[in-house]
Amino acid sequence: MYRVIGLVLGGCLAASLGMAQFGGKPGDVVIYAVTAKGSAAINVVPAGRTNTASGYQVIDTPKQLTTPFGPNFPGEFFVTLHTEPGDSFRFIIQKEGIETQLNTFSAAGKLFIAEGVDRLLIPNKKPFDLTAGLFAPFPATVDFGPELPEFEARSFLWTASPTFPLLQPAPPGYKSPITPAGLTGSEYVLSLGTPVALLPWVGLNFTYPGQGWKQGTDIRPIEQDGVAGTVIRMIRLRPGKVTPAFTFTGNTHLAVLQGSVTLTPTSGAPASTLTKFQYAFIPNGYSIVLSNPAVYSGPTSDFNPFYPYPNPFNPVK
Repeated sequence: MYRVIGLVLGGCLAASLGMAQFGGKPGDVVIYAVTAKGSAAINVVPAGRTNTASGYQVIDTPKQLTTPFGPNFPGEFFVTLHTEPGDSFRFIIQKEGIETQLNTFSAAGKLFIAEGVDRLLIPNKKPFDLTAGLFAPFPATVDFGPELPEFEARSFLWTASPTFPLLQPAPPGYKSPITPAGLTGSEYVLSLGTPVALLPWVGLNFTYPGQGWKQGTDIRPIEQDGVAGTVIRMIRLRPGKVTPAFTFTGNTHLAVLQGSVTLTPTSGAPASTLTKFQYAFIPNGYSIVLSNPAVYSGPTSDFNPFYPYPNPFNPVK
């Protein structure tokens, strides 16, 4: 498993020079979505629906002041995007060229690397590069590191823990009781990880037939954790696509990875256009419309069995 992950991540490192690590083509918008405290079902609702749920928020993440992890972590900083009991979401920055010590996690977390290269310095083994497009769950107590970011790494982290940061320095030679024999904690976490570029996109028009979803609005399931109560996936809109009004069942965190998306609440609140790393918190049951303002300039069809490729047997008239 470790060798397979290594080969895949090597490919992802090359892909990080473009957009392939997120599975989007030029003009697409790709969004990282984490839903907690609910089933994460997606439900189409009337376009004029009034929102009664509170807490909706849009944050320009790159413009927020960062908070240092603390004196034991000189190269690591975070921005708290949302926090409440059992549901916290943060933007993590790891400065390049600053090595961390061996650490342990005080609580479980879900990490997605959105940009950069973080090098793992695994004792007595070759260094290992973690690149954009890697999702990894971190169990509580697991040993991890040391780390030496080669390029500033930027990630999104979800946790149910009320305290932060989750990292704590570990004593030399520490090995978590949950780490399997023959592996370091870093290798164990990698075996749990997923390079998301390998996962398929699923059209919402096929997932929810007859509900008004058009071809070109897709989801990519990444992880469903019944213990943590989270569902993690990506959302992709091809150029010019607009969703029907819909809700998520559960608190949902949306972070733009690629492109630009217009988010419009159905309650009359102003629309917001989100670009790279900008964030929106969508409360349970809060209805929105997503649209990709990029202009589509190719063959189109409402039904294309060869999607996402043009269908030569059903040309546009």
